[in-house]
Amino acid sequence: MNRKRWIVVIVVAGVLLAAGIGAAVLVKTVPGVARLVYGEPPTPTAGPAATVTGQPEWIAFETQRGRFGDYEIFVMAPDGSHLTNLTNSWADDAAPAWSPDGRQIAFVSVRDTFSGKLELESGEIYLLDFDPTTGRAVGEARRLTDSPAADGWPTWYGDRIAFHSDRSGDFDIWAMNADGSNPVNLTNHAGDDRYPAWSPNGSKIAFASDRDGSYDVWVMDADGSNPVKLTDSPARDRYPIWSPDGRRLTFNTDRDGNQEIYIMNADGSDPVNVTNTPYIEGLADWSLDETRLVLYSERKKDKDVYLLDLATGQWTDISNSPYSDEYCTWWP
Repeated sequence: MNRKRWIVVIVVAGVLLAAGIGAAVLVKTVPGVARLVYGEPPTPTAGPAATVTGQPEWIAFETQRGRFGDYEIFVMAPDGSHLTNLTNSWADDAAPAWSPDGRQIAFVSVRDTFSGKLELESGEIYLLDFDPTTGRAVGEARRLTDSPAADGWPTWYGDRIAFHSDRSGDFDIWAMNADGSNPVNLTNHAGDDRYPAWSPNGSKIAFASDRDGSYDVWVMDADGSNPVKLTDSPARDRYPIWSPDGRRLTFNTDRDGNQEIYIMNADGSDPVNVTNTPYIEGLADWSLDETRLVLYSERKKDKDVYLLDLATGQWTDISNSPYSDEYCTWWP
């Protein structure tokens, strides 16, 4: 372990001795205080979520509702019901990504580190089985990557998972089998390539790159060939997400002075600001019929998960909590 790493460990240890361990003792010995400080995990609602598509629909999101102030992966129905904590770990779990069949969720975690905090440790990719009919996790999470580098932002196609990692010295887009085997560097570029999103038909991967100086949205073939720049802005354009039919992309940008959600065609044409508010908004995923987006917004000072009706412009707060709820994704 190098000197810098030791310094981080010593600092974190001091923080935990001053606050974390004491808080843990309070959790064990004074349950009333634990409820006041951290909140209690929600009680799951039995049975499948009611939906308008004739099958269960789920929204997974990361939220800072853990008992120790950590981030957990929760699911809920699109109306906010059937709220369930899937991960229940002591450390930060973030960035959920659905498998195409909805029976697995890949996510990022630092549960096997010293501090358990994403701002201090390098994340790894984990996999959790999920039952779409009950909305419950099945078994324990399994670790897919094992690297001293930062691995994050998983995205699926079939039995393959793409993710970004700085294991080659800077961030690149990688892909691996869903069991963690056969990792392959797809970009291998001197700039940072991050936030991959696999297209619905598996032929393309959209991503964000600063290889031209500022973050823009790019797209490439799924093998990493033929990279094409879709946006060209001095602002930061990031977090592309495909529509279910593969014809459009949402992305997050601060080109209007604050973080907004834009929709553009898959070739980069006709970008439109669909949020257009003074608040911070981010990470917009699509409903299956493409009439609504699920995204997070800070319009109530803390981040909540909202649905945005694209036809009417109506916003609906579906998480509505005093905690930070963000990074939301819709299945199917």
